[in-house]
Amino acid sequence: MKSDNSQKKIINDPIHGYMEFDDWAIKFIDTPQFQRLKEIKQLGSTYFVYPGASHNRFEHSIGTAYLAQTFTKILQQKGAGKAEDAVIAQSDLKCVTLAALCHDLGHGPFSHVFDQLVVPRLIPNRKWKHEDGSVMMLDDIIKELRESKDSLELDPDEVTLIKALILGKSKSESTGMYWVGS
Repeated sequence: MKSDNSQKKIINDPIHGYMEFDDWAIKFIDTPQFQRLKEIKQLGSTYFVYPGASHNRFEHSIGTAYLAQTFTKILQQKGAGKAEDAVIAQSDLKCVTLAALCHDLGHGPFSHVFDQLVVPRLIPNRKWKHEDGSVMMLDDIIKELRESKDSLELDPDEVTLIKALILGKSKSESTGMYWVGS
């Protein structure tokens, strides 16, 4: 279906029902880096004790993106936002949605167990958080999408905002912390 010069895709979720995403979100979902989240259990090793606890990071990330997008759209409709224009821009909606979508890309096998038990043994002098890995994976996705036939329309300020949201920092705190070349 076409709307506003943007291709949309509908994903049916058992929790949220039908979720609609723009083509720019689908480009991220369709990458191998994002698809690998299907193999990472949200609850880590709990799945071995409770096989019904099968929710994975893929489902979680798509649901999180949908909720963030929905909330941001509600704020847009209510006129919330910056004082000078009282509107949340489409660019902000895109950044919030992509940050929510990509926030868990850095998880390894068994989720937080990997962060807390495996990484400290592999890299003993590094304080690792999965958010660091999420930003690194985001860089990789952006680089690949820019080099592929799928044009990616994200400017450097948008990338900085997405990373700040993933890291839980203000945009000014994360400026220059991580960077993707043009």
